[in-house]
Amino acid sequence: MTADKRGPRVHRMTLFKIPDETNQKRLLDAYHVVAEEQKKLASQKDGKPYILQLTAGKTMEDQKARGYTVASYIEFASMDDMRYYDNECLAHAMLKEIGPSLNLSEPPTILCFEKSNLAAAQDSS
Repeated sequence: MTADKRGPRVHRMTLFKIPDETNQKRLLDAYHVVAEEQKKLASQKDGKPYILQLTAGKTMEDQKARGYTVASYIEFASMDDMRYYDNECLAHAMLKEIGPSLNLSEPPTILCFEKSNLAAAQDSS
């Protein structure tokens, strides 16, 4: 996938430490609402989806998870679209509202990046 005239795509990973499985499910249900609502709300922004891809799930039990129990990945069409999601998206506002009731062990870790073109090493033999 390539960037459009809105700018380079932005990828965002959010990691949560939520010990209770019921609260993990509540968060995943909230992400489902975000996915559905952003489709309806896209016309309020500029008529185009501002979330190109959204996936979330429980992490696999592994010591490398470092206590993170839920992860989400969102691909935005541009940095402006991510800012819209953070500051104006009603579905994301609903998601943030339930945060305090989830008994997070610590605030979520959020990582954002633009895609780099990584080429696989070519065998010269």
